[in-house]
Amino acid sequence: MVATESQKPVCPVCHQADQVQTLQEAYESGIERFAPPPMPVGHAPMAMTMAIGVGVIALCSFLIIVLLVPTNFPWQAQVIQAALTVLAIAAVLVFSFFAFRRSVQGDLQSQQLLPAWDNALATWGRLRYCKRDNVVFDPQQTPYKPLSDEELDSLLSVKAAGGQAGEKSERIAQRAS
Repeated sequence: MVATESQKPVCPVCHQADQVQTLQEAYESGIERFAPPPMPVGHAPMAMTMAIGVGVIALCSFLIIVLLVPTNFPWQAQVIQAALTVLAIAAVLVFSFFAFRRSVQGDLQSQQLLPAWDNALATWGRLRYCKRDNVVFDPQQTPYKPLSDEELDSLLSVKAAGGQAGEKSERIAQRAS
């Protein structure tokens, strides 16, 4: 259903509706401070661990091909080279396992924040902005009153209820392992 001009909420300062728009419309018109709340994502840097692992595996593979293929190498050195290569590959696998666990914990933490993000996004879609008076207000509040920047930040922040996202995700990660 398309809203008509009479259904638009009026600004609490100027008491007119002609310059009232949603925060999405204000953001799309270029007002950056009314950007939608960012979706929570897990931050678990794995690129460095993966790059080091690939480098170690490539180096070990190279050394096996170059040093163990010629038969003029003493057999003791070949055994030592093979053992060191197997140990290096095992170490890379262990580091990869820990990097993967860190990534899973980041995903669990972001999953804990998704309900708060949904609420913040719904609030963002509900709030109105008056271009004439440069104020944001909530049309569901009666009477309408302008929101301060702190109130707006609080309404659009993405935080877990009670600040327990880290604790819950740690418990879930411990049960998973």
